[in-house]
Amino acid sequence: MQERINYYVQQVMDASVGTKGEGAYLLDLKIKGPASRRKIELLFDTDTGIRIDQCAYLSRRLRERLEADEELMGVLGEDFELLVSSPGLGEPILMARQYSRHLNRLLQLTYTGDAGEPIELKGRLLEVSLADERGGRIVIMPEKNKKGGRQTKVESITLYLDQVTRAVPEAEL
Repeated sequence: MQERINYYVQQVMDASVGTKGEGAYLLDLKIKGPASRRKIELLFDTDTGIRIDQCAYLSRRLRERLEADEELMGVLGEDFELLVSSPGLGEPILMARQYSRHLNRLLQLTYTGDAGEPIELKGRLLEVSLADERGGRIVIMPEKNKKGGRQTKVESITLYLDQVTRAVPEAEL
């Protein structure tokens, strides 16, 4: 069922060139609940951040495709819920491609250190390079310690994306 829905999602995205849905890519697909109350949750994004009208467009096109497949409708049930949304503030980055749109923003990161230990870091994303032998890298400027006392000089940190286990964009006021 998931493969079939994924197939329809890809069809909708391929047919979206030149429309409101252009540039969208799928981040996550979840199917939840029993057949009587099936819920399909799709998370989309774009390189500039997806808009509500794009989510609505993708939702309508996808619902049309799903409802046209009688066999799939037998599995989903007539009253399935389709939820198409964007990653909200505080949602973790799921794909390397998402880093570029968070340039110059604060990130809360967890990464694997040289000794294999998890390290947490909060800092500003300064640079993203996705064309790298290890699948990409990012440069982070850690936040300075806001406590009083003597401040040490803070230097940027380069991390390969395969070291990063979790990255969450932070809200800035």
